[in-house]
Amino acid sequence: MAADDNRNIIGRFLDRTLPVRELIGRYVIGNAQATLYKSRARAKTYDETRPDYEFWDKLRRCKARGYSLSGLYCKRIENIFATWTLGQGVEIALAESGDPDSETDPRNYTDDAIATFLEDNAGTLLDVFRDKLGLGDQYIVVNADGTLSIPSPDTVLPEWDLADYRRPLAYTITTKTGDETITDEYRDDVRIVTVKRGAEVLSQTIFENLIGRIPVVHVANARSVNETYGHPIHEELRPLYDQYDDLVFKQLDGAKLLGNPIPAFVGMEDLDAVIDQNKPAVADTYTDKDGNTATRSQLNLDQNSIMLVGKGGDFKFVGPGIGFTEDTKTALKSLFLLILDHTGIPEFIWGGEIASGRSSTEVQMDQWVRDIKGRQADNGGWLRDLVEIWLAMGALVDRQIVIDVLSVTWPEVLPEDIKTLLDKLTFAKEHDLITDKTALTLLDIVPDPGKEVEDATAEADARREKMFPDGTTFGFQQDIGEAQRQDQAAGGQQNG
Repeated sequence: MAADDNRNIIGRFLDRTLPVRELIGRYVIGNAQATLYKSRARAKTYDETRPDYEFWDKLRRCKARGYSLSGLYCKRIENIFATWTLGQGVEIALAESGDPDSETDPRNYTDDAIATFLEDNAGTLLDVFRDKLGLGDQYIVVNADGTLSIPSPDTVLPEWDLADYRRPLAYTITTKTGDETITDEYRDDVRIVTVKRGAEVLSQTIFENLIGRIPVVHVANARSVNETYGHPIHEELRPLYDQYDDLVFKQLDGAKLLGNPIPAFVGMEDLDAVIDQNKPAVADTYTDKDGNTATRSQLNLDQNSIMLVGKGGDFKFVGPGIGFTEDTKTALKSLFLLILDHTGIPEFIWGGEIASGRSSTEVQMDQWVRDIKGRQADNGGWLRDLVEIWLAMGALVDRQIVIDVLSVTWPEVLPEDIKTLLDKLTFAKEHDLITDKTALTLLDIVPDPGKEVEDATAEADARREKMFPDGTTFGFQQDIGEAQRQDQAAGGQQNG
């Protein structure tokens, strides 16, 4: 075949609609490199690949073939990230707060309403976060009554703007109830609910969208700038899961063999003759770990008083060598550490014994806190969008709701150690770098630090006046500095 024909064939192949990111790094055989660059000019510059939601859902439920044991890691990883990132909640409020002394300020009313909404839906938001990690995508629908609906992501079909591939024009949610199919289409101006039976349209209802915004929030995980859908957190871990599952089953099979070794005829020249001489023999049917059915010939040793071995053959019990379990444990540990290394989860977060030193643990925890803060910042966007849509829905029926710019504030991932805090406060006070009010505020042990400082100062003054009624010594003690008092005290000790 001529070189031109080769180039034409490869060119037709590359003319298919492929994301550019999938072409980067590929090699073209022969003299077709120029065709590759031409095809890139015609290919889409964004990736519309959707995750296989059914497979990833089976994986996290230990129902995917070949991952019945390693799938146990999936839920644990999702739960760790969800609880550390969103488990303590999030504070979303109007960026411009209301008058703290006014009980009727609508901004305070709005902030209270948002706080109640987030508290009531805390469990739902955690589920959404887990799903976006495990499946790659999840969607939240804000209903007209302010409630939330969470459809399965494989039932949602987004329609993207051709001019802006990350901007949705509509979301269509399809629900099948046996004979009937219900499609719920959400746009920024209308909502269309269509009920069909086969190709027959039974009904179609159109609702006006009064907020002018699609009431659906797309929550994607690890979505790059040229992608419209996310990626499951388990996608890159899948090869490790695969090896882990195989290794665990082989270890278990080996352990079973140690307790129940397999009798074997070794080195026989005529296997069929031996089977005939040692009848009865049965066809044993069994199911392997992947669910496949297989058969094998099996002699009933308990029904034969003597075993006949053919020419050159030998009879013995076979099993794995003693000590293989330690080797598999080491291999499993290596796979586990690779999982931890990729996810960034410190080993002690799993609840196991801390094998590393204290300094190493503190370094790991410091990096872990930074990672979680990064995830919190990454998830602030969809949470803000959700609250904005919910407020817009609520403002239609509640005139006290204020629509304005929102701020997202996350709680501290780890409360600062009290000893470290006290050491910092002691240093700051000794060097006159902090006021009493600020120090008391940081300690968070009294409701009103300012008033507490005033009362404490008044009590101290009263005690001094009682100790020095004439006021002379009292005034002198107030005038000298901290360094002078220390020198005076040191001099007094030496004289004594």
